[in-house]
This record gives sequence, C-alpha cells and structure tokens, in this order.
Amino acid sequence: MKSIRRQLIKTLAIAGTALLFMGASNNNVTSSVTSSVTGTVTSKPTTSVVSKPTGSVTSSATTSVISRETGTPAVLSPYAEEVARTIKFDRQVLVIVKEETQEHIQRLIGYDENDFQIMAPGIVVSVPRDKTDRVLALLRLKLAPLNYIPFIVEMNAALRTDKIGVIKGPDQYEILRIMHTDGDDYDISHQDVLDRLKEWEKCCPFVIIGAGSSWVEIEFKTLPRDLKAFAEEVHDFAPDTVDQGPGTIEGLIRELKRTNRLFLVWE
Repeated sequence: MKSIRRQLIKTLAIAGTALLFMGASNNNVTSSVTSSVTGTVTSKPTTSVVSKPTGSVTSSATTSVISRETGTPAVLSPYAEEVARTIKFDRQVLVIVKEETQEHIQRLIGYDENDFQIMAPGIVVSVPRDKTDRVLALLRLKLAPLNYIPFIVEMNAALRTDKIGVIKGPDQYEILRIMHTDGDDYDISHQDVLDRLKEWEKCCPFVIIGAGSSWVEIEFKTLPRDLKAFAEEVHDFAPDTVDQGPGTIEGLIRELKRTNRLFLVWE
C-alpha cells in the first residue's frame, strides 16, 4: 500500500541522512552543514514554491534569546544558521522556533507527485506531544507578522512526540502542496483535496493546522451550518476519517462541536 511504501522511503531517507552526517564529521563545519542542508533525499527534483517576500527583520537581531520556559539562551547551531541561508529564511524565525522549543532545527521533508520524499523549503522541529497545541499557537502568533506559517507535520503517539514545520508565505494551501497531500488509496488526487478544502472554506472559514502526505487537519473559525450534511460529505470524501476515528456520522458531529477540528485521513 501507499502508506507502507512511504514508511519504507522515510526509513531509507533517515538512514541515508545519518550516514551523510557521519561521513561529514571529519570535514570543516561549513562543508558538512552544506551537504546535509542542500542535498535531496531522492534524485527527484522538488517543485519550486512561490511565496511573497517576507516582512523585513532587522539585521541586528541577536543569535540567542532567553527562553521563557527554561531561562537559557536559545542559540542557533551552525547547521541551523546554514539552513536559514540555504532556504532564505529570516534567521529571526529560527531563533523564535528555538526559543519556544529548545530543540534541534532540521530541514522540512515534503513529497513530490511520485510520492518520493524531497527536501522542502522549510524547517521542522520535534516537540513533546503534550505541548504541541501550546507551541503551535505561540508560533502562529509570533510568526504570522513575519509572513511564516507553522503547522503539524507528524504525530507519533508511540513516542509521544510530534513535529512542527514552518514554511514561508501567506498561503496556507502551500502546506498541502509541499506535503503533496492526497487520498491516492481512494483515487482522491492532490488537486481533489485542494479543490474540496477551498470549497469548504468559502462557507466555513478554517485554518490548516497540520498535514502529511495522506492526511490534513483543519480548525474551523466557523463550523458548517448543517453539520449532519457536512459529516456525510466528509465520510464520502474521506471514509477513514469516520471509520478510523469516531466510528459514526453522529460521533463525527459530536467531535466537530467539541473541538472545532476535522482530521481528514486516507489510509
């Protein structure tokens, strides 16, 4: 199945990245960082992502800031500094992410139309699962004025660790384009997902808070008026959303009312 193939590709990519770092350990800092930052996971080229220029951030921004949570300086590593230069991110964005998480910053991994992993124009950081919502909310608040969008990239219940990615630009649908979200196992194309969500957004505005290659989570600002009809449409479009989640249409309606969130999944 597609999900199994993705997991295999991901495992091989992680192993390859680890070997890359080991092989570069004897070189100077700049060369080892650059090779891991700019190298692609596969030979498939990444599609360029178009985004508007970001708001200016003063060049006098310091390398470190004091974390509110730990009281320790949030210092960017040489690797993180090189990532910022390579993907043309305002370095202050990485400082903010480091401040709120105190975790290592890595390159974001996306998918192309052939389901191969690619190095994407963004960053990613791990966070404890019980802090994900709080960290995501803080990052959205702090990064929105700088024209950057944070979102959940991965949820790992077993390890109790999630990953939050950050991309540049005002268009939240770039999240889905970078992750190339689709429901391929149900013949739901990437474009189908984009079109359906844009259609829903016209009547019930929402924020995309997370996405992967076969799932997307949204948080409604305004719930659909006819929740029963909407829930039935969701089941038709993404059956696993109901079948692997609340189990029934009625359960999905209760979940929507309780959380204002919808987790669409095709597996």
